[in-house]
Amino acid sequence: MEARTNRFLEGFSPEGRDRLLSHLIEEQYSSGTYLFREGDPADGICLVIEGKVEIIKSAGNNEKILGCFIPGDYLGEVAVLDGFGRSTDARAAGSTLIGKIPTQVLMEALDNEPVSLTLSLFQNVLNHLRKTNDLFVQEVVRKEKLSLVGEMASSLMHDLRNPLSGIHLAADLITMTHTDDETVHCCDKIRLQCDRVVAMAGELLEFSRGESKLDLAPTDTNAFLKQFITLNEEYFRRSGVKFNLEAEPAPIEIDSMRMLRLLQNLVSNAVEAIGSKSGGTIDIRAWVKDSVFYLTAKDNGPGIPLEVRDRIFEPFVTHGKKGGTGLGMAIARSVVTAHHGTITFETETGKGTTFLVQIPQNGAIASAA
Repeated sequence: MEARTNRFLEGFSPEGRDRLLSHLIEEQYSSGTYLFREGDPADGICLVIEGKVEIIKSAGNNEKILGCFIPGDYLGEVAVLDGFGRSTDARAAGSTLIGKIPTQVLMEALDNEPVSLTLSLFQNVLNHLRKTNDLFVQEVVRKEKLSLVGEMASSLMHDLRNPLSGIHLAADLITMTHTDDETVHCCDKIRLQCDRVVAMAGELLEFSRGESKLDLAPTDTNAFLKQFITLNEEYFRRSGVKFNLEAEPAPIEIDSMRMLRLLQNLVSNAVEAIGSKSGGTIDIRAWVKDSVFYLTAKDNGPGIPLEVRDRIFEPFVTHGKKGGTGLGMAIARSVVTAHHGTITFETETGKGTTFLVQIPQNGAIASAA
């Protein structure tokens, strides 16, 4: 699409349009690059020529995508017209070409245009503010829900620590008097599951506060998937689904407990989606390439419903599930974000879904980034 056909220029006279286009600055952005950040000065209006731009509001490690702009759309007019800084972040979703009209050039052009054009621009701003107000109300409700979740998680942490410590200690005592391999293995699983419960409650509490504190430690892809198997042996047997797990040996540095919880969320969602379908399978792979740790979970279920695909990583989004809080995927994304990585998915109705996690192989580098 050419910048000349952008909706923003529709109301301008031919002379005014030519003046703006003569001062247009084209800027190319790669995927994940920010056009501007919240608080940046308003240096111009951005016309989307190619690609897609996400408008984002961030809080700690959590972010909310408020909208997406495609070729023919424009953004940044509110900050330009009111003279204040940017109120959100704007990020390229894929390779994106932007045409920027500098603020001063726009103001000079408006001086030579009918007043009706300026009024039309302000009307668009008011419509934008109405939509933003609706989103603000939704955000307030979301924060109230998270606050309640935080209170519940805090109470759980307090109430669970003592009994779980007792279970942990009992497992230690058993292994001191029964050193056979089977007993040691079972006690190791008991201790690991105790740690897992505490970690889950702590993760929920941190998420409600907009935090995600990592406990990075060296491990490897094989050990990571073996630990996942140890934690879920009984679950695998009861699920009725065939699991295929494959790891290409490579060292990694991650918060293993949080990444295990992330993988557990992906797997449990897939198992529930497959349901009683005959021949249900889930393939899990872990490997490293070019200093990036890759983790995939692929199922042959029904695919993610259309109505939730765009909101799958938002808090309290759920569809057709028997239980749960709707926080699993939101927490999963916060864990990946804390690792300075990305989580994406591909899905097709009736054929299944594949989630892909990519994080730096060396967690120490990620933390310093």
